[in-house]
Amino acid sequence: MMLQLRFIANVTAVVAFVFLLSPLDAFAQSKATLAKELFELISRRFGKEVAEESSEVLTKKIESVLVRFGDDGAEALRKVGPRSIELLDNAAADGAAAAGWLAKYGDNAIALISNESRRKLAVNLGDDAAAALIKHGEIAEPVLELAGKSAASALRNVSEQNGRRIAMLASEGELAKLGRTTELLDVVGKYGDKAMNFIWKNKGALLAGTAMAAFLANPEPFIEGTKELAQSAITPIAKEIGANTNWTITIIGLVICLMTYSGIKYWLRGKARR
Repeated sequence: MMLQLRFIANVTAVVAFVFLLSPLDAFAQSKATLAKELFELISRRFGKEVAEESSEVLTKKIESVLVRFGDDGAEALRKVGPRSIELLDNAAADGAAAAGWLAKYGDNAIALISNESRRKLAVNLGDDAAAALIKHGEIAEPVLELAGKSAASALRNVSEQNGRRIAMLASEGELAKLGRTTELLDVVGKYGDKAMNFIWKNKGALLAGTAMAAFLANPEPFIEGTKELAQSAITPIAKEIGANTNWTITIIGLVICLMTYSGIKYWLRGKARR
């Protein structure tokens, strides 16, 4: 009886082991099959690059990329070819992010991935920063370092011209002078080129604290042209003057001034008659 139980236990263990191995074996086979398919695709698209290595070596490298980076790795290989393997290897700990960028942007992501400082910046700040660096290149880097995620969102959502404008405001210290930098860039991130066109045109007027406060509180009317900055700056000042004025003393003072003026005028007339 004991021998039968031991035999059944051993068989059960072997069957369980086989079942556990089956998914792993199937996974390995699927990756190997996909690697061969990608090798054939890459050979047709990137013939010269493929010719530099043997088919067996390159297929193994492709399979390694698939194991490490999955679908993003496969798409990176399709778009960029064998060069993506070296780029992902050089990206080291940033490889997963790099695979995602190559899969999404193709060759346009190469400059970002190849530059370690920019790559690290994009990894730390997220996808908006990666998109901003790919779109605007090196001019985006100091702005991102200055204002982080707010700058990333703003740069991602504006044209190249307005990207240069943001970079100029940052490099010349204008953003710092305007104050409330992150809030201002958040508005650009939300409204895009329209907001940046308005800010660039009215940067002088925005230096007035009241104008900036009014703009940030409700930017859309200003951006759409239904409200003027000049009005928003004058109105609060007038209200403040009105609120801080003691009208009783002011009126008494005006009456005294008028009486004094009238008295002096009457005295001068009397003197002239003599």
